[in-house]
Amino acid sequence: MLAIVKSEGDMVNVAKQSFIFKKHMTIGEADAEHDEQFLSECFIDIGDYEVIEDTDSPQSIILGRTGIGKSALIEQIEKNVDRVIRIEPEALALRHVSNSTILKFFESLGVNLDIFYNLLWQHTFAVELIKHKYNIDSAQAKRNFIDTLTSLFSGNYKKQQALNYIEEWGDKFWADTETRIKEFTDKLESNLRSSIDANVPGVRVSAQSGSSLTEEQKTEVVYYGKKVVSTVQIEKLSKIVNLLADDIFNDPQKKVYILIDRLDENWVDDDLRYKLIKALIETIKKFRTIKPVKIIITLRTDLLNRVLEKTKDSGFQPEKYNSFYLRMSWNEIQLKSLLDKRINQLLKHKYTNSSVYFDDIFPNKIDNSTSINYIIERTLLRPRDAIIFVNECLIEAQGKTEISNSIIKKAEQTYSQGRLDSLKFEWQVEHPMLDTYINLLRGRNNRFKVNSIQDEELDSLILDLAETIDSSSDAAAKTAHSYMKSEYPATKNLLTQFKQNVLFILYKIGVVGIKVDGKTSVKWSHDRTQSLTAQKIDSASIVYVHKMLWRSLAIDNRGA
Repeated sequence: MLAIVKSEGDMVNVAKQSFIFKKHMTIGEADAEHDEQFLSECFIDIGDYEVIEDTDSPQSIILGRTGIGKSALIEQIEKNVDRVIRIEPEALALRHVSNSTILKFFESLGVNLDIFYNLLWQHTFAVELIKHKYNIDSAQAKRNFIDTLTSLFSGNYKKQQALNYIEEWGDKFWADTETRIKEFTDKLESNLRSSIDANVPGVRVSAQSGSSLTEEQKTEVVYYGKKVVSTVQIEKLSKIVNLLADDIFNDPQKKVYILIDRLDENWVDDDLRYKLIKALIETIKKFRTIKPVKIIITLRTDLLNRVLEKTKDSGFQPEKYNSFYLRMSWNEIQLKSLLDKRINQLLKHKYTNSSVYFDDIFPNKIDNSTSINYIIERTLLRPRDAIIFVNECLIEAQGKTEISNSIIKKAEQTYSQGRLDSLKFEWQVEHPMLDTYINLLRGRNNRFKVNSIQDEELDSLILDLAETIDSSSDAAAKTAHSYMKSEYPATKNLLTQFKQNVLFILYKIGVVGIKVDGKTSVKWSHDRTQSLTAQKIDSASIVYVHKMLWRSLAIDNRGA
């Protein structure tokens, strides 16, 4: 297919037989972490980089679905700026916090440890910033730093208190982050244990002993536990943040970035992870007072939603943090540009001195559509989807001189199944029965009315869910549970609600689009201008199965 390639106004003929697609040809990796070659040369700025790099801009939380380019953006920041502190979640030794029997004991009795989690992040960032600024890598270097600032702030009581905090908590100031978090946690544990030993004698502090306490003992333990947590160096640590803002990081030209990626991975158990992420978001807001410093993190949209849901009873007000979110999204033109760049990076100078673009190696038309539209229509407008589809085409084209329509169709089968598996993995925590919901679509027409879903199908689906209800169940599973316990006529309304909840979940994850009525357009979750609720889906609404999944779900696309 590489018969004609363009170069600055000229048409250059290249014989087809001179070009053969070779084994292992790809336009990059799906994961930014392993995509160094292409990411450095083919980064596409869709208007987010300037905002996230600006330390005056509040946007600090790169938000989006998996595969949208969050990690690529943070990698670009690290590549382009001079002063970067990269913190890996798994290196924080937070399993030490998770496994603490003392902390579990107090939390099980109702002692809110949110203040501690906030202080944990503040302590970590403060120490990392000072260590980075003054190259503190030994006890002597720390001593020199303290002596310098002590003489500078002589007579200033508040700033002396901040330095005293470093002295008190920083026994291993120059050590790695893991060691310092363990030290910080150990000190809190020691204070909690000492307080109970002194004020509630006879109480054994352990993960299991809480259930054996009398009500009077529980009340006393909770009182003294809260007292310890609420007074654990809060005032001094606040002074540290002020010290950083006023006296240490006060040059707007010397910007420093703290970067945290991969918070969606298993760096600590889920319950603690939600609390820590909520505390991290609050800490980002607090550290905004240090103007040249910006903490940037990446979060999957579904993970943020779970954090807000699981921590909603702890005084967190989500609306106060909306200005901190940078919500990533792509359009068709931007994805075409990304594919052009990556294909050119793969093939330039190999068979011609001219640039090589998407249109040069793909057929002009496929099924009455341009090849680029055909591929992009089978993505959720995410770079990862587009890259994977093209890579599958390159795999099928090995040893051939062109990418034909049949090659694209063959690649689509593998791609479609892979995207289905990826969606299930992406949403398995929030929707553990997603596979069962998706099977409701298998073999259907590419679009169908809601009322074409028969009650018998729903009954069968409900029976599948009945034995799997647990605390992690989503709205559809909970409705199924209520249906099983109810009698007519309540069951009729519950069956309708169940159908609405299932379809809304499928809409939310991108499997289907919904046309609510004849007056509205089809709503897709990746279109941020749309707002759909389960209650708006009625019997006359039309469901559109996403083209990305037609092959894997054996969708009948005749008449599409």
